[in-house]
Parts: sequence; structure tokens; C-alpha cells
Amino acid sequence: MILRWTIGCIAGLLIIAVTSPCFVRSYTPRVVQPQRNALTLQPGAEYRWRSEGYANTQIGPLGMPGASPPLPLNPSTVHLALWGDSQAEGVCVADDQKIAAQTHHLSAERIDVLPFARSGDDCNDWLPQITSLQRSSIKLDAHVFLLVEWSDWCQPVRQPSSITDQQFDWVAEQLPAFLIQATRNVLTTGTDNQFRRLRFRPGPITSNSSATAVAPAAVTEQPDQWTSRVAMLAVQLARLKHQTRLPCIFLYAPLSPAIINGDILWDDPDDDLFQAMQSIAAELGFDVVDLRHQMQQSVRTGKQWPRGFHNGQFGVGHYNAVGYRIISAALAAHPRLDALPLTSTANTVTAER
Repeated sequence: MILRWTIGCIAGLLIIAVTSPCFVRSYTPRVVQPQRNALTLQPGAEYRWRSEGYANTQIGPLGMPGASPPLPLNPSTVHLALWGDSQAEGVCVADDQKIAAQTHHLSAERIDVLPFARSGDDCNDWLPQITSLQRSSIKLDAHVFLLVEWSDWCQPVRQPSSITDQQFDWVAEQLPAFLIQATRNVLTTGTDNQFRRLRFRPGPITSNSSATAVAPAAVTEQPDQWTSRVAMLAVQLARLKHQTRLPCIFLYAPLSPAIINGDILWDDPDDDLFQAMQSIAAELGFDVVDLRHQMQQSVRTGKQWPRGFHNGQFGVGHYNAVGYRIISAALAAHPRLDALPLTSTANTVTAER
């Protein structure tokens, strides 16, 4: 009996180990990129994502996810730095469906997008990287920011984290992904990395939370909260203006329309904040592109939801290939980019030694 159990455990483990890349995300060590002065996924690695969407992402130079342009850059194309969080990173879709690849294709290969977006980042992480890139030899013609959630910009000023977790990097490099994921599922809640309270005794379960899902439109923001968010937004945009002289383009693509509790919500609950942002951006000379109409039209006319995946829920979560196509089309057709010279070297800055 012991022999049978041992053989069964080993055989089951081998089956899981062989098939796990089809079902389990990968864990990739992070390295410091001096030109960005930031931690990124290891260049050359293949990053799997399986929980929402189903895609593999090739990590390019400087830790750029997806079909990023090779270095050195082609001097006969316009070079855009794309900033954002996981919504812009796009690990849920294949490389040829990400913003960088679709913009390059829709612009007839005139525009190269450098995807510097990283999951979990906000403006406090992007601005120092912009400063570092301007000291490098990488030629950029403009910065593009995908604005999906206001928490990315309505933040107090802070220093970004530049310390890598060596223990995690060692674990990610030495242990198989399915073993790491299994350990996380047992020891943590899986969503916020809080330690799970394991329970082995019989009896009733006491719930510690009575919170229920609330639709975004049902949340009423207090006037002082709105004023505070606008103030933080103004400070961060002023920092951006101070740190770069390149054109800055904001693509506003909020989580709207959305499906909440079975109902389609068309209105953007943060429209007042967007109006304030437009006024601030106009004073600073930034371009703002409102993509809400295109997103709504995609749902109304073609019934193609720009967010959601086959293994999740449509209208919820990250942008899919349809959403990225809408974003890329707007970026490729932006009139500001037509005015940029194809062979400009004015923005090239010699790297500091």
C-alpha cells in the first residue's frame, strides 16, 4: 500500500509538472535596468499569464513586454514611450495584440511604441524613469500615458521602490511555477497576499466581512475628497511638465462601459474629475484623447466588449484585443504625431558615463 501511494504521488506530481505551463502563470525574476533605473522582468524571458486571458509575453530589451522595437531604434520612425499599469502592460493578450504591435501596424510601421508599462505602477514610478531615460542614449519623440484608473495619478508624491527581493528572485528562478503557485494558494488568500487562516476543526464558519459589491455609479464622492484628488492630480501633472519637454499624450480609457451586478453601466462616474484634468492638461500643453465614445460604440454596434475574456466576465477586468485595437487606432491617428519629424535627433541625449 505504501508503495502504491508513493508511486501514485510521484506519477501525479509528474503529470502536474508537465501540464502546468498550460494552466499556471510563470514567475520571473526581476532585474534592475540602469537606463530606466527601475526593476523589470528579466529580458529574454517568456512570461505566461493564465488567470484572466491566456497568453505568453516575450520580455524584450529594457524589460519591455511584448513585440517591442529592437535596440538601437530605427531613426526613421517616431518613437513613443508608453506608460501605464497592468492595463497598458497587456499580458492578458498575445504580443501581436498589444498596444505596441497594433499601433505599429495601424500606422503603416511609421510609429514604434516602447511599452514601459508595469503592473502595479503609478505616476510616482513613471516620472523617475522618464528622467532616467532622458539621460540615456534612447531617442524618444513623445510620452503616452494610458489613463484607466485615477488612482494612478491622484497620488501623493513618494519615492518609487527600487529594491528587489532577492529571496523571491531566487525562488522564482529555482523552483517550478506550479509549486510556487500551490504554496501561495495554501498560505495566502491569493488576491492580496495576506496570510490565510487555516481551519481544521468542524463547526460553523464566522464571516469577518459583511461588505457587498457596490456599483461604481452608486458611490458618492464627498466634495473634500474630490478636491483632494484634483489637488494631487495637479501636483503630479506639474511634476511631469517639469521633468520633460517632450509632447505628452493622455489616452483616457476608464472602466466604462461596465457590467455590474448584471446591468450595463454606460456613464463614467469620474466625469467631473476628467473635466478638471482636461483643464489642467490644457494649461500645461498636454494632449488628452477621450476614448469613452469609441468604447461605447464598440459595445452598442458590434457587441464587442473592449474588456473581459473567455475565462472571465465580459465588461469586467483588463482590456482585451478589441480594447487595445481601439486604443491603438486612436494613438496611430493622433494629429500631434503627424507633426513629429521622422528622422529627428533633437531629442537624443548622450548617456551619462
